[in-house]
Amino acid sequence: GKNMLVQFRFRNYGPFRDENVFDMRAIKAYKEHSYNLMDIGDGESLLKTAAVLGANARGKSSFIDAYRTFSQIVILSANNSPEEGESVLKANYNPFLFSESEEDTEFEGVYVEGGMEYQYGFLYNSRQIRYEWLYMRNLETKRRSTILERRENSFKLGISVRKECAPFHDQIEKDVLALSYFNRLKLKTDVFKMAFYCVNSMLAISFTKEVYTELMLNNFFRECTIEEMQKRLLEFLDAVDIGIKGITIERNKEKVEVYTHHIGADGNEYKMPLNLESDGTRKMIAVYSYVTKALELNKGLMVDELNTQLHPLLQKYVIDLFHADGARGQLIYTTHDTTLLDRKYCRRDQVWFVDKKETGEAHLYSLAEFHVRNDVSYENGYLQGLYGAVPILKDFKMEENNNCGNG
Repeated sequence: GKNMLVQFRFRNYGPFRDENVFDMRAIKAYKEHSYNLMDIGDGESLLKTAAVLGANARGKSSFIDAYRTFSQIVILSANNSPEEGESVLKANYNPFLFSESEEDTEFEGVYVEGGMEYQYGFLYNSRQIRYEWLYMRNLETKRRSTILERRENSFKLGISVRKECAPFHDQIEKDVLALSYFNRLKLKTDVFKMAFYCVNSMLAISFTKEVYTELMLNNFFRECTIEEMQKRLLEFLDAVDIGIKGITIERNKEKVEVYTHHIGADGNEYKMPLNLESDGTRKMIAVYSYVTKALELNKGLMVDELNTQLHPLLQKYVIDLFHADGARGQLIYTTHDTTLLDRKYCRRDQVWFVDKKETGEAHLYSLAEFHVRNDVSYENGYLQGLYGAVPILKDFKMEENNNCGNG
């Protein structure tokens, strides 16, 4: 189906203290670039791509980390056995640093899938789930139903799942998500499976960590048998012109060996192990592998620092893949590169900023919150610091005449 992220809301995570809302709903007043939108019926449209800008150390990566943490807890929550050492909650509790008390962190995701909207979230600290909820809304009839509302001392199940799920709810430990627990049971209702799937259909990845590149390349090539996939990858590498003329994969039992082919000065073809290629090339193949995977499986992708991985033309190529007609899936990426912040390519509601206050608090806001005249370039506005999120150079004045050059 077309599984799409509508909204991600979080509070008290990393540098984000107050509630922050990241919203993929298109603003109706903007008519430009309709190909950037996915219609979900009911006059509502969702954005296919969005960029999050901000200077370094302003919290862009923490935004991606917040989503990854949310989905990690959902994935790992129910397979926690006490013998394994640190609990899932403890390992994934990363509250705002500069506060006295241990406050709860909150995450919530809203998704559309198959004509339904799922709203799922929870509040937690390092020891327990404090509050957890799941609601479902039929996009056609507008009917909203409660599936689950769980507080510390009450457990409310919606009518549609009550009979089937009630026998189990006493068995759910206070540090385990009910969603993760019910997802593992063989139930007739598929509402928990759907919500679980929605949360994890958004892959949050960061290439800033070398281990990710390795992991991704291994996964990609372990599964990449399809000639078509390799053909497209080669076209992609050819377009980037880095001299790779072919790729072969050799499997020995579990191990996967990948070789790239190059033409030597003597005109002959030579093959070289992929791990000898430059960092940049390996990252590029990793990015590509994830992008094609996401598009093929209709998953969304949150990529940290897309601009440090890819040449601007390549970024544009990747973004266009998500905008292509019939493409399913979304791309949300952080960047500090403004070349793509151009009205030619994007709408105002596709541009977000992360900025930090003096107190160390980060906050997330959309370009749509600013009244920008239609003929103003976003890029210039951003570079002039109109929207915040640009490093402020304090007390840094260029001396008019510093005897430089023409003295």
